[in-house]
Amino acid sequence: MATNFPSSLDTLTNPTSSDSLASPSHSAQHANVNDAVEALQAKVGVDGSAVTSSLDYKVANQGLVLVKTQTIGSGVSSVTVTDAFSSTFDTYRIVICVDDSSAATAITVKFGATASGYRWSVYGWRVNASSFSANSTSSAYCYFGSTSATDGGMSTTDVFTPYEAKQTRYSGNGGYFDTASGFAEFHAGIDPSSTSYTGFTVAPESGTMTGGTIRVYGYNNG
Repeated sequence: MATNFPSSLDTLTNPTSSDSLASPSHSAQHANVNDAVEALQAKVGVDGSAVTSSLDYKVANQGLVLVKTQTIGSGVSSVTVTDAFSSTFDTYRIVICVDDSSAATAITVKFGATASGYRWSVYGWRVNASSFSANSTSSAYCYFGSTSATDGGMSTTDVFTPYEAKQTRYSGNGGYFDTASGFAEFHAGIDPSSTSYTGFTVAPESGTMTGGTIRVYGYNNG
């Protein structure tokens, strides 16, 4: 009997102490158990399995998968993140945390070498309860958040199909809080150029930034 696992559970016959080696067949018993064990090993998978149907692969690649971590240097005007996008994932999450910046400014992102044609909108709220909004129909960058002049800033942004040769869309939130003020906002935008990208560049709109990290996660396709 070949194993039915994992499509269905096997029904195995347990011999009794009075059974002969021929009934049930002793060799068949061993063969059935061997088949079942091999099927279990295939289902579980080896350590670091690349078989997408194995449990080891599914556990290691569930939810968000860390693709890249990039450190922000000291007094830098930009940080380029390479090998961030590939055919492995359709959708990505970019998390930017800037420890300090030389000015209160926007956190900008450019995909690949594209430096024009971005369209975006941002709407936010300041600590004093006043609102803020801005938009661009043809910009040299994407708006991904903002920083204060003393305590940096942060943003979390989902990016859709950056590697595919189609429009790249994104949406997220960000802002900053320091001892004097604070700002929280929502942003969304599009690069309509239908270009396939593998990386991007983060930069303050003005001044420099110091310290922090840029992390890229891929959304597991299941």
